[in-house]
Amino acid sequence: MATLSLGSGLTLAELVRREDPNGRLAQIVNTLSQVNSIIEDCTWMECNNGTYHEDTRRASEPTGMERAYDMGVTKEAGVTEKVTEPTCMLDGLSEVDAAKILHTPDPAGARAQEDAFFLDGMSKTMASRIIDGDRGTYPLRINGINKRSDYNALSSTDYVFDNAAGNASATVNKTSIYIIQWGPKMVNMLYPRNDSNGGGATPFKQDDYGKQMITDGTTGRKYPAFQTWFELHFGLFIHDPRCIKRICNISTSAIDGVDDFAFDEEVLIDAYNKLEYNGKGAAIYCNRTVMAQIQKRANEKGNANYSQEMSGEGPFAKKVIRFWGIPVREVAQITNTQATVS
Repeated sequence: MATLSLGSGLTLAELVRREDPNGRLAQIVNTLSQVNSIIEDCTWMECNNGTYHEDTRRASEPTGMERAYDMGVTKEAGVTEKVTEPTCMLDGLSEVDAAKILHTPDPAGARAQEDAFFLDGMSKTMASRIIDGDRGTYPLRINGINKRSDYNALSSTDYVFDNAAGNASATVNKTSIYIIQWGPKMVNMLYPRNDSNGGGATPFKQDDYGKQMITDGTTGRKYPAFQTWFELHFGLFIHDPRCIKRICNISTSAIDGVDDFAFDEEVLIDAYNKLEYNGKGAAIYCNRTVMAQIQKRANEKGNANYSQEMSGEGPFAKKVIRFWGIPVREVAQITNTQATVS
């Protein structure tokens, strides 16, 4: 008996799960959803060279020198370096048997919900690529923060901060905190030339191809299906490497204070004090494991490092924790299985 693999197509059983007892399509509370708040903060700019963006950034600057009367100085000049970053094309295709959609109480709502799932899932993929994208292994992807030399070695003392103070175990049970300063000449997401972001949070686009005849994968016979094409084309451009800080080697298990250490907010303070431009555009990103530790610290009486406030209104209101004024965001795509940074 031929079956559809879960996730390859929208099944009738899945449609039923989305309806409430009265037959109306329910508001979906996706218990498997993950948080990727990084999408809310990132700023976007259009590539200046098709699907690539080229720019120069400062590599070194003149320092000047003291002199006395009748004494010369050494000639100096600022040094810049050219940086070129690519974008990647993350696309998706939804094909749903037209009869399945038309037999629901709200056909338009059923299609809208399926579209929302694509938006949610592809946005999570983008968040994962920002952190862990590996163009060397997967040439169609971008390089994420962890794959860039500025942020994957403890020798980058202005960018990488060791939560374990040089004593981290070799166990692959680590995670990181990232501070990113979004904005012009700091850190931006890219979208290809002429791929307007439409004023939205991301340059996510969808094209409704309506009802099309498609072929099933079992018999080769045709049937009508609603088709929607999704596009999310993006890149990551770091104008100023100083605008990303990584606090690494935070252990998520077997914490013993010997070679596996829980989050140390003293290290976060060290990173905070090396932020550029007075912390302009900064946000702190961590996963749920570290967020729980931060929340516990924030609730400690007398801990002045944190403040808490409500953001938004009504059912969309949520509590925001700030560390010295910088919002702390949860990003589920930051894993608990990072290798030790040395």
